[in-house]
Amino acid sequence: MTAQEFLHWMEAVGARFAADIVERIGVNRNTAQEWLALAKDGRDVSIKRSIALAMSASAAGLSPWGEAEKEGEGS
Repeated sequence: MTAQEFLHWMEAVGARFAADIVERIGVNRNTAQEWLALAKDGRDVSIKRSIALAMSASAAGLSPWGEAEKEGEGS
């Protein structure tokens, strides 16, 4: 993923810091910090397809699979 694509995703989901990345897609803090540093330096970020899909889901406002059903239980 290009640095610009990564930074655009961050903007789209309102992420400003590594902690925001961790919260949005569940990667560990060191990974999030590394990606952020690379992107801010203008370098491409190596992202697995599964993480890229999680990023897309986050940008689309989707809940993790199974959580939406749990929220509706007991109603």
